[in-house]
Amino acid sequence: MDFATHKFFKKARKRKGFNQEEMAFEMGVPQSTVSRWETGKLHPRADDLIKWCQKTDAQDLLMAVTLNVDVTVVADLMSNLMQSGIMGAIYTLGGLL
Repeated sequence: MDFATHKFFKKARKRKGFNQEEMAFEMGVPQSTVSRWETGKLHPRADDLIKWCQKTDAQDLLMAVTLNVDVTVVADLMSNLMQSGIMGAIYTLGGLL
């Protein structure tokens, strides 16, 4: 797994509107752990990464890590799909399945 993804932890947290203390509470970890994840000083366990992505609705980060691809590529792809309206159809379809 490419841990340059730590750069996206803060972005995902802020996009969801959490500060580090709130995120720590959501994750069940100390605030210092959240800080270390966001700076790349500590790598999260797989279950913590999945939980982070669930709490922040960071499907782009989770998809990139799962597929072992650059996060920026997935983020750009999802952004383009959202703008084109395709993602709405995919989410609707996914909800029906």
